[in-house]
Formats: sequence, C-alpha cells, structure tokens
Amino acid sequence: MFAGNDTLTGIIDPDPVVGEPLYDLIYAFCSSPDMLTVDTILPALEKLESEMTGSYELNKEVLQGLYLRIATCIRHHPKDLDQYTEAWTYWLNRVR
Repeated sequence: MFAGNDTLTGIIDPDPVVGEPLYDLIYAFCSSPDMLTVDTILPALEKLESEMTGSYELNKEVLQGLYLRIATCIRHHPKDLDQYTEAWTYWLNRVR
C-alpha cells in the first residue's frame, strides 16, 4: 500500500493464497478479528456461490482459515489473539 507520495506505508497480509474464490473470501474475512460470525460472511458468500466450482462446508473452511490466521496473529498481532480464540470457539461449536 502506497501513500500519495509513493512511499510504502504498509503491507496487508502478503501471504499468497491460490484456489477457489471461497479461499480468498475466507482469507479476507479472517484478516480482522472483528465480527467473525456466520452472519457477517453469508452475504458475501451468497454473491460468490455462482463462481465456485467445488463443494464446501463453510464452518470447516472458516476453521481452516482461522487456524492459519491465528498462526500469523501470534507472531504479528498478539494483541488480537483473544478475539481470534473467541472466534475459533464460535466456529468450532458450529461444527460440533
């Protein structure tokens, strides 16, 4: 991300993610610990469904995304860990 003076001001999660559009959605969804609920992701998912080719189980897919994000969080954003842990419990309970 560059400011108006062509100076690098930040990089947002530069880890590459390749695959179904669902993976990109989940990656973006998990990029902030705020409002990581099914009600938040469903409207975007509904718009994306026509572009998806495979089958999926949303709850399990989000858990995978959270797992990867928690690993990044521990290293780069430790202050967000409590919120991500709450989200992990929320999504894990949806799978059970």
